[in-house]
Amino acid sequence: MLSIDKKRELLEKYVTIADFIATVAGNNCEVVLRDYHQGKSSILHIINGKLSDRKEGDSIRGYALNKIMKEDYKEKDYVSNYIIINESNQRVFRASTFYIMEGEELIGLLCVNYDLSDMLKYRDFYDREILYGFEQNSNLQKEYFDESMDSILDGMIKNVFIHWDRSIPANKIEFEGNPIRQLYRLGVFNYKGAVAKVAELLDISIQTIYRYLKELEREGGDNSSGGLSDLTE
Repeated sequence: MLSIDKKRELLEKYVTIADFIATVAGNNCEVVLRDYHQGKSSILHIINGKLSDRKEGDSIRGYALNKIMKEDYKEKDYVSNYIIINESNQRVFRASTFYIMEGEELIGLLCVNYDLSDMLKYRDFYDREILYGFEQNSNLQKEYFDESMDSILDGMIKNVFIHWDRSIPANKIEFEGNPIRQLYRLGVFNYKGAVAKVAELLDISIQTIYRYLKELEREGGDNSSGGLSDLTE
């Protein structure tokens, strides 16, 4: 196993690559170079860190680190175009992570996070203003006969998160616009794996999601599907 100092020396060559990506992608793109050593990771270099309120030296957790801990890097060179929500400011990013290897050893990560938050505001404006007055049948349901349950579940979760009013924090479970409350009402948490998916997107613990769901269950009547079968996951 390489030492921390040796790993950082090898990672230095990626600083220029990170700067290049950020210059090409523009101010709405955060590029992060991270080290990795024995299950821990910190930021070595960051461009446009204002987008996520992060800086050099900050340790990381959440989606990227979870993927590594599952040894995803042993099967893939990178993971791309997944959605993450920043915990500190609730901004939405389309993220991609490249695994930096030295032989068989993972030594770092190069992450590209594109901020979608303003685009989502434009989309909301379009939905609200351009489509105003058009008849829409809210009872019409998309036919999912050719889709797997996992893809349907992913679609339901992402749809709620994309339309989520981020003036309502995820921890304010009592508000109507809260995403966890909305997913609960849709019966999403009745399906195996849903709790883990939502926890990963919000970058909070599975136990925290369980606590919120129990609060909603105590209210009674909110979930037409009933039950929290995923709590046994």
